[in-house]
Amino acid sequence: MTNDVKLMLGEPKKALFVMAGPIFISLIVSQVNNIVDTYWCSSLGLNALSAVGIVSSFYFLLSGIGNGLSLGMSISIAKRIGAKEKDVAERIASQGIVFIICISIVVTPLFLIFGKPIISMIGGGVAYFESIAYAYPYFLSGCVFFTNSIFANLLKAEGAVKKSTTILILSVFFNLLLDPIFAYGFGLGIAGLAWATVVSTFLSTLPSMYWYFIERSTYIYPNFTAFRFERPIIMEFLRLGVPKMIELNIMSIINLGLVHFLIVGGGVVGVALYHTTWKYVNLLLMPSYALGGGLVPICAAAYGGDDFRKVREAYNFSLIVSLSITTAAAFFVATFSDQFAILFTSSSSTLQLRESMAHTIRLFCIFIPFYGWINIASSLLQAIYMASQSMYSTLVRNILLVMVFWYTSTMNLEAMWVGLILCEIAGGLLMGSLAEYGLRKRMDTFQRRHGCGAVT
Repeated sequence: MTNDVKLMLGEPKKALFVMAGPIFISLIVSQVNNIVDTYWCSSLGLNALSAVGIVSSFYFLLSGIGNGLSLGMSISIAKRIGAKEKDVAERIASQGIVFIICISIVVTPLFLIFGKPIISMIGGGVAYFESIAYAYPYFLSGCVFFTNSIFANLLKAEGAVKKSTTILILSVFFNLLLDPIFAYGFGLGIAGLAWATVVSTFLSTLPSMYWYFIERSTYIYPNFTAFRFERPIIMEFLRLGVPKMIELNIMSIINLGLVHFLIVGGGVVGVALYHTTWKYVNLLLMPSYALGGGLVPICAAAYGGDDFRKVREAYNFSLIVSLSITTAAAFFVATFSDQFAILFTSSSSTLQLRESMAHTIRLFCIFIPFYGWINIASSLLQAIYMASQSMYSTLVRNILLVMVFWYTSTMNLEAMWVGLILCEIAGGLLMGSLAEYGLRKRMDTFQRRHGCGAVT
């Protein structure tokens, strides 16, 4: 048993800090990379900035499919590790790798066929050609993103967060290096930024393949000798992965509708403000993403070992830490919103957005703690095999958000922002309630099955 697995199965608070720390660092580095990406886009003009907002839904849709399925595989593996079933965990890994890569081959032509008309339909407008140029590198590279998701989640499943973090940091390093080379050195413009992301993702995946197949320094060893698909194993991780995939893609698909209503209510300026301000939202949510990422394997392994006290302790601790940090960070960013807005309004074509962007940043900071609760509660539901409840909550929240955007798009952007704030607050309360209900339900089932006293 590796040290990473021992840590994952040990004391939950220590495990959370040790596992969430590298994830947090990698996410911060990744978000800084996103901000730099947006800076390069802003230097290409308002149309390029708007195009990134339009195409981001397709990128998240592609990532959502790969991450959702890979996360289902990861949770299933972590549960088997907790139950001391290493051989089954390795079979799940090999099945998952082949199955998810096959899915990536299927989805690539679908994006190529339907991507262009969807961009036209949602109202690309004057940013249409920039949107197409930025989108096609992603459409052609589904297998690259899926493979990266597979190995990142395999490493998380066995608690190897330092190695998983290395993959992400390498991706960010390569992307920061290649962005100006592809966009300006090769003269590819906005398409160069997308190709830089593809190449960076591919290069960062190579070390994980080395660890698994050459150095063999991991706990899990995927074995493809006499490989054949095993339906029970695939169905197990699909039962976890498909709801998460749907949950992630609900947000991506719904975001296409949101972009349409943003164009109706505020034109390319509305899209640019929303997409760019969301960079800071993601930055503020990094603690909750990191804690949620550490929470999933810890709780999944504890659930596999029927240790509900550990599940409860890990969840409560991660929630308290998340709410404390995100609240303080949101207050800081709101206080200095004028300074934060300068970064993306430095060119002559975006200078007009500076005051509006600062105001939008202040408004979005209001819902940050509640959105952080969504991330922590959703992670718990994934870990205890109740992914469908998380999916339903996301579906309700996003349908409500589309309805609110549809109604307020006839008014102004201010009304749309207020509607967004109310929807995200309601979403946090709903996801948190479902997590509490789900955990209590699992505890009650365990008590009835074993005839033991209450698990607190």
